[in-house]
Amino acid sequence: MQQTRAQQERPKIFYGWWMLVITSWMAFFASGIFFRGFTVFVPALRDSLGISQAQTNLIFSLARAEGGLEGPFAGWLIDKFGNRKLLIPSVLLAVLGYFALSQFVSGFWSFTLVYLLMVSVGNSIAFQHAMFAGINQWFRRRRSLSISILAAVSSLGGLFLVPSMNGVIEKWGWEMASLLAGVAYLVFLFPLCFLFRNKPEDMGLLPDGDTSPPSAVARGGAGRRRVLRDYTVREALHTRAYWLLMLGAGLRMIATLGILVSIVPILEDKGVSRQMAANLTGAMFGINFLARLVLGYLGDKWPKGLLLALSLAAEAVAFVFLFYGNWDAGAIGIALIVTFIVLEGFGDGAGIIVWAAVGDYFGRDRFATLRGYITFSHSWALVASPVYVGWVFDHFGSYDWAIGPAAICAALASLCFLLIRRPPQLTSAQEATS
Repeated sequence: MQQTRAQQERPKIFYGWWMLVITSWMAFFASGIFFRGFTVFVPALRDSLGISQAQTNLIFSLARAEGGLEGPFAGWLIDKFGNRKLLIPSVLLAVLGYFALSQFVSGFWSFTLVYLLMVSVGNSIAFQHAMFAGINQWFRRRRSLSISILAAVSSLGGLFLVPSMNGVIEKWGWEMASLLAGVAYLVFLFPLCFLFRNKPEDMGLLPDGDTSPPSAVARGGAGRRRVLRDYTVREALHTRAYWLLMLGAGLRMIATLGILVSIVPILEDKGVSRQMAANLTGAMFGINFLARLVLGYLGDKWPKGLLLALSLAAEAVAFVFLFYGNWDAGAIGIALIVTFIVLEGFGDGAGIIVWAAVGDYFGRDRFATLRGYITFSHSWALVASPVYVGWVFDHFGSYDWAIGPAAICAALASLCFLLIRRPPQLTSAQEATS
């Protein structure tokens, strides 16, 4: 059979895989430096600027909350104008923010302004919204796998860059670490923005490299078929699954973010040296990398709600082990800390399945907006959870009163995800073509 012109012009390698390579490389640096690397900046900035643990946690938690607060607006912009138009200026803003952080920060307020208005805004828009929305546009059948590969590579950033950045901070200070972060963004990330493509249709392609859109079993009159369509925002908001995803995601962030923001100080409080705490944190991100690959593969085959429920149950158990663990208490105490690292690395690995579920349940067209509503809904928790953890330490001299509630919230999140049932697929009629 003679090939059609469209088939002859199709690239040998689907460009979606190149998009996955580009975004994964960007996620490696963004995660290792901003999203996960902040944990080694926490004690250094606290000690250098002479501020409390609660104040330090407040800034880093506000930075994470910005991603949620701007979620609906950023999602609307992405759905309307495309990812690339937001990605380029956002990366540049982050670069300038790191340069300013290294040169002009000398106190609490200058740190607050530079980190929140430049470093955080640039990173959040570019790497929390644009990248995941972009990958969701390019894949449908392999959505969980592709998003999980992206997230897994970001965990490698934590594995390699967190201990490296801690070494730079220990030897040259956090100012040099900030300067090098800006250089890395400018050299390794900014040029890739120009290779970013918004969606396959812009290149005459379809998601997954398919040759025809998915369709349901034909019903109704002859000459017509039922083609699957995406949910509108209003339709998604009327489903039980969306609200359970929102509640479960919020409880998960309450449980994990406060602990992860202060993970190095928490491990120090448990008798671990600062460098060993950084190494254990890097190991946790390495386990997170493997977990995301495995869970991403399973996410395209197993119910996503079940995977999320199991992962949050593992995190709840991990926090119990952290509560009782102590590095100075002998073999049992060390074993509890190490088991926490393993279980938390595994449990946190499935968090990305939340976004794969949003795309899988409700489609591509309004993914960024629906994701933005979820991040906005629990943005308050991104501030309250880390600040509460810092407040607990400042007032009680221990983190145990923060670890216990985290275990409870993780268990409740597991229950929410367990109750999720996939909403029905929507269709629209089209004329059949021969």
